[in-house]
Amino acid sequence: MAEKVLEQILAELRGIVSRRYPHRGGLGSIRVLGRVPKKNCTAYDLCADFEKGTERFVAKVYRPDRCDGIAKTTAQMETANLRYVHHALRTEELVRVPCLIGDFSERCAVVTDKICGLSLQPAIMKAAVLPGSGDSGDLALAASRAGKWLRRFHKVTAGSHEQLDADGLMAKLAILCEHCRLQGLASDSVEVILARARDVFSRCGQKTFPTSAVLGNFTPLNIIVTGDGIVFSDFSKMKRNGDSLEDVATFMAAVECLAKYPFCSRKMVSQIHESFSNAYGLTRHEAGVVHILKLKILLEMLAQPKAVRARAARKTVMWNNVMRRFIHQAVHRPLAPIIGIEAATEDPPRKWMPLKTSEGRQDTFDKRAIFRITH
Repeated sequence: MAEKVLEQILAELRGIVSRRYPHRGGLGSIRVLGRVPKKNCTAYDLCADFEKGTERFVAKVYRPDRCDGIAKTTAQMETANLRYVHHALRTEELVRVPCLIGDFSERCAVVTDKICGLSLQPAIMKAAVLPGSGDSGDLALAASRAGKWLRRFHKVTAGSHEQLDADGLMAKLAILCEHCRLQGLASDSVEVILARARDVFSRCGQKTFPTSAVLGNFTPLNIIVTGDGIVFSDFSKMKRNGDSLEDVATFMAAVECLAKYPFCSRKMVSQIHESFSNAYGLTRHEAGVVHILKLKILLEMLAQPKAVRARAARKTVMWNNVMRRFIHQAVHRPLAPIIGIEAATEDPPRKWMPLKTSEGRQDTFDKRAIFRITH
């Protein structure tokens, strides 16, 4: 079915790209270079050949069997979100997002221009596996750039400041902790989580926190590192208004989860956390709230329904064992690096430059090293 939908998209796309790129000359063929199966969709890499060059696109075709029967609704939502974001960021040149190419939501698809770069998560895994790759400072710079991008996005789409729903969060945490305790999470870890949450919320008092558009899926897998910055690529779960700190906690939890791999060191994870947090500019109270929200996300990963996580009982047991040990380590880690974030915000500004090739010209992207830093 997806192949048939792709043929229809390619046929409609010919007229759209011919009008969109008149300076490229006549349109030849639109080729499918490859595809990437994802959790709820298939992403096709497309290339349009013109007389005067080529243009690249990405067509995400959502699968009804993986979207709970709402593939069309998901495509319509992402299309509307991209239009909203482009309108909100029309004067913000430094915040790059994929450009929507036509409206294919009726075909359960979203087509955008392709941002050439490397996803941040493979970059992290590469640095973790290859000796010495994590010491160049590239990951810290990429995480810093991600923090600045997110901060600017939240600023452009900002709403009013609102008080934290501490009672509601505590109730959700208590329920999650009970579910996780039944799945084997140690009782002392549960007690530490709830005590720490009560302490953080009591310190917040009547303080208000920023609201804005919330991306909902701001993880390293959806962040593309390019030669001149980063680009976020998935707007299917975006909400027009919500707690801005949710995106920060989502990123922190996703990076934290990478530590479950034996080759991904704690030092590397802490470096990414610190660079991202400093660039975003968390205050002391916000850092405490983000830490609790991060623990909540990790608990949700352990407590989610088994049918969604894995069908095989053996895989379920292995996942529970890994997550229990992982959450225990995250809970009992000292809070000093988390709360003492503000002291590192006085670092001198750094200039980001594309790498130069052996011929001396600047290249927009190089997989061997993400960035070069000049002071």
